[in-house]
Amino acid sequence: MRFEKGFSIKIAENRCLNQTHHAVECNHCIENCPSKAILLHEHSVYLNKDLCCGCGLCFNDCPTQVFSSSLWDETSIVEEVEEQKWKATEFFCGKHSSPFNKDKTWKMGAVQLPACLSMISKGAWYEFGLKTAIELHLDQCEGCSMSCTLSRLDFNVGTAAEWLEASGCTPEISYIHQSSKGKTKKNLKAIETGLKVTSRRDLFLSVIGKGRQISENIRNNTKSFSKERDQERRNSYLPDWQKRLAEVYPNNRIKGASPAYWPTIQINDKCVNCGMCTNFCPSKTLKNTVEGGICTRYFTSGLCLDCRICQLFCPREAISRDREKVEKPFEATTLFSAAAIKCRRCTSITFDNTRHLCYWCREETAIDDEIKEKYRKLLL
Repeated sequence: MRFEKGFSIKIAENRCLNQTHHAVECNHCIENCPSKAILLHEHSVYLNKDLCCGCGLCFNDCPTQVFSSSLWDETSIVEEVEEQKWKATEFFCGKHSSPFNKDKTWKMGAVQLPACLSMISKGAWYEFGLKTAIELHLDQCEGCSMSCTLSRLDFNVGTAAEWLEASGCTPEISYIHQSSKGKTKKNLKAIETGLKVTSRRDLFLSVIGKGRQISENIRNNTKSFSKERDQERRNSYLPDWQKRLAEVYPNNRIKGASPAYWPTIQINDKCVNCGMCTNFCPSKTLKNTVEGGICTRYFTSGLCLDCRICQLFCPREAISRDREKVEKPFEATTLFSAAAIKCRRCTSITFDNTRHLCYWCREETAIDDEIKEKYRKLLL
């Protein structure tokens, strides 16, 4: 396996949600790692490379993409399937002993990943489902040390199927648990994909391996974003697959199709516009704008990580969360609007009030007054 013993795996610890708020208690990586190679200690993430089996699950299972590799490129698989225009595509893991097409036909293709099938994100399965029927070869999973990751594979594929239905597509996804031994002719071998072309040598090897010309251009995941949105998302902790989904999903939405479930939030009248939720939202899906003396808060369901950080940071317990059917998950919706002014003390934006102070300055002056009162009583 390409990533065994943690080969080329990098950890961007600053992206970990547990470092943003101690009560988040995000445990996707440690709970789902099949070899128990990941440890979370005092809000820091550690990888025991000696234990790592190289399945690649952590690449997509972490909601903020803490784990990555300079070799792994999910978009190359999407491009491969799109370029080949296969009617159906067979997917094999990196350990499969016979990754061969059933038949030599332009309608049927096959790809072999550099690790476990569970390394593919739900967003990529959605992109595949828009272009081809999917056949997942699980016939050699029994007895594999990574077989416990199948539940995550099933979750990702199931979520993608729900999104496909919301896009007006009928998901064509099948699991192959028993496979007859295919023909082992060279021209039927699955195309190895999922790795970045990082040098001239890699490019040469990929050309020789596939027997055809391959483009040197690596897809820029954010090339179609506007400059403002691009910068905003670069500064967020959104995983790459979710950034791509933000572009692909709206373009394939069919009016009248049954909407899928997405994270939603509600903000009640306890809100004091303290700014904690928008300042600490890791995906920047919560936004404040002030125009003409009106403060408006927006939320985009499709960009939400469902991490609870907004709810945990709110000092007034004004935020509630849910999952509901959302027709346009990547369009910003208005949570509320209210008259706004500048705080006379710190100049931050706050809701209009008689004291002209923001929440934090009001709290600070209240504490100061309390201290002064206690000090006055001591002097009496």
